[in-house]
Amino acid sequence: MPTTSSPIETIWQQFRQSLSSPPEADAIAAVEELIPQGAEFWPYIRRFTMLIVLSAGIAAFGLLSDSAAVVIGAMLVAPLMTPITAAGAATVMARNFRLLQSVAIIAWGTVGAIAVGWATAWIAGTTAVSPQDLPGEIQARTFPGLLDLGVAITAGAAAGYILPRRSTTSALPGVGIAVALVPPLATVGITFEVGFHEQSQNALLLFATNLAAIVFAVSVMLIADGFRPLERAGQSLARRLTITVAAVAVVAIPLTIHTRATLEDVRLRRAVVAAVQEWDDTARIVEMQADAASGRGTVELLISGPNSAQPSWRLAEGIESRFAGPVDLRLLYERDDLFRVSVR
Repeated sequence: MPTTSSPIETIWQQFRQSLSSPPEADAIAAVEELIPQGAEFWPYIRRFTMLIVLSAGIAAFGLLSDSAAVVIGAMLVAPLMTPITAAGAATVMARNFRLLQSVAIIAWGTVGAIAVGWATAWIAGTTAVSPQDLPGEIQARTFPGLLDLGVAITAGAAAGYILPRRSTTSALPGVGIAVALVPPLATVGITFEVGFHEQSQNALLLFATNLAAIVFAVSVMLIADGFRPLERAGQSLARRLTITVAAVAVVAIPLTIHTRATLEDVRLRRAVVAAVQEWDDTARIVEMQADAASGRGTVELLISGPNSAQPSWRLAEGIESRFAGPVDLRLLYERDDLFRVSVR
């Protein structure tokens, strides 16, 4: 009597079959065609360079004007996804020459995008006293966290699924929007030009995160589709994947530190809001800067209210009790005055 497999068993069997069966010839051709070879290589490099310059320019102007729509447009024009996914494919298929080609193209595009971002900021005469003065679109790319790593891995997996399937290539621009490649590089150039080197390093970390995660995720998805080394180099596949995993782990360390710092800042901000509400429920926070480091908080507040200010030490104690750590508070209180004028 034949046995009926459950849906989960059927999916598992199909997955194991895909691991053991080689990919179709069309799938291999689609991956091989990512970077043209021979006489078509240098025309491809010229097109790639032009698109890098244009996309980085669009991204830089969008970042400086704080326009999310323009930055998204730059993501669609950016050509970096192709050599990055080609690097993942070359890793799995043990194509050393193509891997070196892909890495060289990525490095060329990285330097070009940073240079365009720097030049755009220089021509625009961009100035800022502190990082807080930078547009929000730039600030958003100067403090990466673990969520960015998750986005990059997921987007890389999507790219790895799309690559060998020509019928799904229409979804590839969505992957380019989901994971930022050129905007962080333009941010590196902009912040370096205005003198904020720490922000430049953080933006470069975001790009490195996306790069390592995409190469790793593309490699895993291609292996799941049955891709293997085309030459007698199967013994090196595990070592190659180990290197990509190590790269992801290396970028995950500073991302974890940044994420913990962000969570500490959020906890401090919540403590401030709750303490102000208890201190004077008629007062409102006009401006707030709250930073936490090594368990200590620094808070600068501008508060406005209709009544006379309550003792500031009570507010400081309220924040410290909720934050569960020492807090340095700088408070500026402004009283609201209401005037009614009748005109007949």
